[in-house]
Amino acid sequence: MSKRDVPEKHTEGPMSATDLLIAGGGLAGACAAFCLSRDGHAVRLLESASEPATGASGAAAGSVNPFMARRARPAWRRDDALAALRWVAREAGAEETFAQDGVLRPARSAKQAVFFRDTASTHPERTAWLAPETAAERFPAVQSPHGALWIPGGGAANVPALIEALLRAAREHGATIETGVRVTGWDERPGGVTVEAARDGTATTFDAARLLLCVGMGFAAFPALAPLGLRAVKGQTLRLRRPPSLQGERLPPSLSGSGYVVSPPGSDGTLLAGSTYDHDARHLRPTDEGRRYILDRVRRMLPPLEAAEILEAQAGARVSPPGSPLPAVGPLPGGRAKGHASGPASDGRVWVFTALGSRGLLTAPLLARALPAFFDDPARIPDAVRAQAA
Repeated sequence: MSKRDVPEKHTEGPMSATDLLIAGGGLAGACAAFCLSRDGHAVRLLESASEPATGASGAAAGSVNPFMARRARPAWRRDDALAALRWVAREAGAEETFAQDGVLRPARSAKQAVFFRDTASTHPERTAWLAPETAAERFPAVQSPHGALWIPGGGAANVPALIEALLRAAREHGATIETGVRVTGWDERPGGVTVEAARDGTATTFDAARLLLCVGMGFAAFPALAPLGLRAVKGQTLRLRRPPSLQGERLPPSLSGSGYVVSPPGSDGTLLAGSTYDHDARHLRPTDEGRRYILDRVRRMLPPLEAAEILEAQAGARVSPPGSPLPAVGPLPGGRAKGHASGPASDGRVWVFTALGSRGLLTAPLLARALPAFFDDPARIPDAVRAQAA
């Protein structure tokens, strides 16, 4: 690294003391900032990008599907998760960002239809099986020759609009939101933590009682996060103009089968389609190969999309812990007081709330709402989402 790449070491002295400093302005950071400031914490959120809702949050299609994966098994604490999403949207004055009007899952094969029928039989209060003729009658434009699973409690969210509303509401509760500030490290001390950051090439510090890392893909910049064993998978989405042949056609807010197609609330009729899953990506830019892959898949559900106009292509990285589809929250395991791979052991003032993977809308509001209780008593963190060394 050349000298010009190193931020000038100019510290104006510790900034005003903060109860909680949050690194990261994506969905996890926004939910945490809102819930914690609402609970009375003095919150300062630092986002390295020029604006929040970039990266994976900016590229998210916004499908809210409580019965995921190939066999449509129920998501972790699905009812509580949906209730938490409704709650944060309502309390942030952003109910219009979440349309809980259902998810349609066309079966991709006769074998998958068996799994879907089993789910509908096991969870009749939350799902319904639609035979091919019934699915075609309700959604004529959707190809579902093997039938489809209807999930009325699911839907779609406008993720960037929701994040914007959460941060606006957090400010109203006294939180400070700063963009263009990149956290570079930390140094724990008795009673708190000093957070090192860079703003416009200038190094500065912030004092806080606790540091909460909601960094998503930014985990790679912190060797102290290595014990979590986090992994990143690149995902690309497309924003499409609704073709004339689909104008007036009834589409579910979220369509999930061969890929997915989402009609986000407030999107002026445009559609979000996805996604790719690239485990060996060398960059986070959209690619022509990804565009072709997505269109080839979604046209199997909605044939008119084959010739749909692409208005925008976005890409981001989903981050998850090894062997789990759920996030990681809690004190940094094996953490180091100085935020590096070596140094004295942490005393638990640095926490992580990260690795939302592809289930952020069903986990971030739920866990963020519980953060005040977790801070008071870390033993209350469920084992399924507790941050652990890999």
